This record gives sequence, C-alpha cells and structure tokens, in this order.
Amino acid sequence: MAAAMAAAVAARLPPAAACRARLEATTPSSPFAVAAPCRVMAPTRRPRLGTRLVVVSAQSNFSRVVQTAWKVGRDAVEAGTALVPGSVPRPVARIGVTFVALSIALFLLKSVVSTAFFVLAMMGLIYLGFLAMNPKEGSKVDEGANSSEDPVEEARRIMEKYK
Repeated sequence: MAAAMAAAVAARLPPAAACRARLEATTPSSPFAVAAPCRVMAPTRRPRLGTRLVVVSAQSNFSRVVQTAWKVGRDAVEAGTALVPGSVPRPVARIGVTFVALSIALFLLKSVVSTAFFVLAMMGLIYLGFLAMNPKEGSKVDEGANSSEDPVEEARRIMEKYK
C-alpha cells in the first residue's frame, strides 16, 4: 500500500521530490540505515549560441591584442616596481619603471622600423642599379605592335594567327 502511494505521489512530483518521497517510503526509521542514493538528472539546457556569437564577434582581434598588451605591460610595471628598494615611494617607483620600460620599448621599435626602411631603400637602389645596367630588361614593351590599335582587332589578329 505504501509503495503504491509513493508511486502515485512520485508521478505528480518533479524528479528530485519523487526520489525523496521514494526514499522516505522505503528507508527504515533507524538513523544508521543507508539507502541507495537517487540519481536525479537535472534538465539540460542548451546554451543559446546566438548571443554568445554576437558577443564574441563584437570584440575584434585588435581589441583583444590591445587588452592583452595592456595587461602584460601593467604586470611588467608591477614586477619592476617590486625590484625597486622599499625606501622609494611606490607611486614614484611605478612612474620611474614605466618611463624606463617605455624608453626601451620605443628604442626597440625605432630600431626595427629603421632597419625595415634601410632594407627597403637598399632593395630599391639595387633594382635601380639593375635597370641601369640592363636597359632592355626594365620594361618589356613590344615595339612591333602599334599601341593605338584597337584591342578587339589585336585579339582577332592573335586568334587568326593560331587557327
């Protein structure tokens, strides 16, 4: 009778409450009794991908790069500030470390940019020297064809040539 009543109650209850009702009906009243645990599966919800994709696509890769660089720079300044002796006030140490880090970063950036411009300038000079030594290699213009000729006529002439 108790089992039938528990089944009727369990039919109308959510899974967790039904499991609890079944346990109460079948467990002895001893405080040391061990009942088999109920396994209640929580209802699964599918995450809505639309909102997640909108949030991810709204943040471009450039903004992520800037945020990451800002975090790395802030961590580097904090690490450098920790190396400064304690007798120097923390704000002054933070400003000094920031100034030194920016000076080093700008020096490295200037070096890379000047090296790139030097390489480009040398490539241009070498190409101009090549053209000066080989004037026929520079521009391949067919002197035999009339440049004022109609392109359609020129195409017909080429097609007639290969018939």
